[in-house]
Amino acid sequence: MKRPLPLPAHRSVWRGAIAVLLSLLAACGATPTRLATTPEQAAALLARGEYAAAARDYAALAEATPGAVGNEYRLSALGAALRASDTALATRQLGLFTPPVEPATAYRRDLLATELQWLTAGAPAAWETLSALQAPQTAAQIEAYHELRQRLALAAQRPLQAIRSMAERETLRASDAPALATLRAEFLLQLREAIARGLTTDPRSAGRDAAARGWLEAAPLAARAALAPQSANAALTAAWRARYPRHPASAALAATHKPIAPPDTAATPGAASAASATASASASKPATSTTQPAAAQPTVVRPEAHVAALLPLSGRNAAAGAQLRDGLLSAYYATPVAARAPLRFYDTGALSVAEALQSATSAGAEFVIGPLAREEVVSAATFQTQVPILGLNFLPADQAASSSTFYQFALSPEEEARAVARRALSEGRRRAIAFVPAGEWGARVLKAFKEELEAGGGRVLTAETLSGSDLTATLQTALRLDDSRARHRRLQAVLDLPLAFQPRRRSDVDFLFTPGQAALLRQLRPQLQFNAAGDIPTYTTSEAWDGRSGNDLDGVMFPDMPWMIAADTPAVAALRAATSSAFGDTRGRGRLYAFGHDAWLLQQALRERGKAMGASGLTIDGASGTLSLDAERRVQRSLRWAEITSDSLKLLDDGA
Repeated sequence: MKRPLPLPAHRSVWRGAIAVLLSLLAACGATPTRLATTPEQAAALLARGEYAAAARDYAALAEATPGAVGNEYRLSALGAALRASDTALATRQLGLFTPPVEPATAYRRDLLATELQWLTAGAPAAWETLSALQAPQTAAQIEAYHELRQRLALAAQRPLQAIRSMAERETLRASDAPALATLRAEFLLQLREAIARGLTTDPRSAGRDAAARGWLEAAPLAARAALAPQSANAALTAAWRARYPRHPASAALAATHKPIAPPDTAATPGAASAASATASASASKPATSTTQPAAAQPTVVRPEAHVAALLPLSGRNAAAGAQLRDGLLSAYYATPVAARAPLRFYDTGALSVAEALQSATSAGAEFVIGPLAREEVVSAATFQTQVPILGLNFLPADQAASSSTFYQFALSPEEEARAVARRALSEGRRRAIAFVPAGEWGARVLKAFKEELEAGGGRVLTAETLSGSDLTATLQTALRLDDSRARHRRLQAVLDLPLAFQPRRRSDVDFLFTPGQAALLRQLRPQLQFNAAGDIPTYTTSEAWDGRSGNDLDGVMFPDMPWMIAADTPAVAALRAATSSAFGDTRGRGRLYAFGHDAWLLQQALRERGKAMGASGLTIDGASGTLSLDAERRVQRSLRWAEITSDSLKLLDDGA
């Protein structure tokens, strides 16, 4: 079949028409009908805070636009996806940049990639990545780099590094007083929010850097001022202002008085990153767009169901609070994502217990862990709420909680003293001599030990308090060595003859109870041996075990949590593995760390069972012991037993 040919005179006309038709078809193919946006519309969505929609629009624009402009749209899509916490979309966009990528675009992309890592892998990993990036060169790069570094440093517990980045950003605004004031106010707000999330600030770490030390001292003051009337600000900050009369934070601290919603520490590691990703996304606006996104606003967290942890994260008990916080987080992140509630921290170093509880319950807390100090637990026990509270100390014996949803969990030396009495009784030892440290702690421990021993038919023959370094007179009185010497003197006087003499201690004692820290016990034991009492079975409390054995403690027995002495138990093995993964090793993670870990396990169990569980049926194999609940809603810990030898630690049968 012959193909018809166009008339020669019309050949050029047909070719032109076909070319036009093909170009129209190509245009239709390059711009799918589902693409119904423009750069201006995408920028408007971003400015209104509709980040998910803006991310989708910018992604569609990037697909439809080749070359450098398409990469700029991709950058905007990545930034908006991060602000929407859409890590899946952000990850996709990160892999779609079309080479060649211009250096300025590549640098901003790398910053956003670091922020994505923050959301997905946590602040420590993102900090390492950011630290490895090349130094910023232009003013825009310096601002973007240090803005991210400032926020990330606070999340990674590096407040000094955040202050250093703040100083770099101040340099860029040195000639713009209003912008400088805004920057400083925003940084003080970030510090306040970071403290509420668990950041600890130690002004001593700043050394001779007065500006940095001033920021570290201003942060907890701002947290207090934010919960007080404006009229109280001057009194709260007077001492600070006297020390730092021209500090950059002065104006921002003086203006602090309105309370802010407590921030969520994070249902996910990068929640803070997602909430404050404004600058990164703003920097990724395509060159063809003329609409500027809205300026960054302070993070405001809406009320939502969460677990509140009331801990001292600043002030004199901040070190203990940090150990508890890390223990809580170790258990939190070991919990499957679908099964864990969001966790928020409230700093009782900056807030009163009543203020912290009011903030937590107003923000939607469904369970409260803490507070820690005994007087704070007493205050919490009187707070009128139906929200369950797990106090991290025991109430005094003469006080009962006013609510049936108030639980008590403690690392109680009194309970350890009772455990010592029960074990001694179970081993047939009933008559004791007690040597206890002078002071209120020793008096409480002795009282609990004596009550438990006497309840089981035993008796404390004598109890002596220890103070000073020369314990000879105290020991000789308790062991009745002075009676032996008096008998020797009388016998020599009667016989009028010199007699060989070996002092003899009393023979009616079955065991010694010597609670206290290792340093005191190492001072006491050699003197007991010198005074012929080194062979008497000796029991102490967990404070005496500091991880070091030795001849001076040989034979001493004590109860302690599995975390400290029984690394092979399943709960401890799992926690050690998780701790090594998160922190690199377990050094410095002591009893309070395990205590915090088990507090999270307890709240999980109590929330699952609810009020109907009553006072029985709860058993948890935790790192701080085997946990159960008594009729007074006090958590009882069944501990492990060990004996210190000259060169090791030997686990004993559990006994009583």
